[in-house]
Amino acid sequence: MSDEFEVNEADSGASKFYPTQASSIKKGGYMLMKGRACKIENINTSKPGKHGSAKCAFTGIDIFTGKKIEAVSPGHANVDAPYVIRKEYPLSYMDESGFLSLFDEETGELVEDIRCPEGDLGERLKTMTDEGKMIIVTILKAMGEEKVIDVKEDTKAD
Repeated sequence: MSDEFEVNEADSGASKFYPTQASSIKKGGYMLMKGRACKIENINTSKPGKHGSAKCAFTGIDIFTGKKIEAVSPGHANVDAPYVIRKEYPLSYMDESGFLSLFDEETGELVEDIRCPEGDLGERLKTMTDEGKMIIVTILKAMGEEKVIDVKEDTKAD
């Protein structure tokens, strides 16, 4: 017998999603649809028929792209629901290329890999930065992706 063994590297063991029964998903909740984290916009449930169980038809909006996705599942079946984390960070600064430096008060570290959002939200953030306001940025994280979903003035900073 050999004393050698193989070591496989793994992540911290933190899962990005968890199984849950399809019938327990509620409107406004989150579900993985076609591998994407979606917020459920509508659910239609059919009655159990002669040849099968009740079916749940879900309509969801991808929380990162805004695209509508639809899926159908038996009500008793397990579906995957993503862990969705919403977190607020004070903005330290924004560099010329649009990357934000956010201070994580829990760890004391800077988060520097998030880009300024496009559109109205990004313009609002740039305007507030130009005006020298103290800003709180809200980030939504799920399935290894993250996105700025809100910015507001930090009124406690005065």
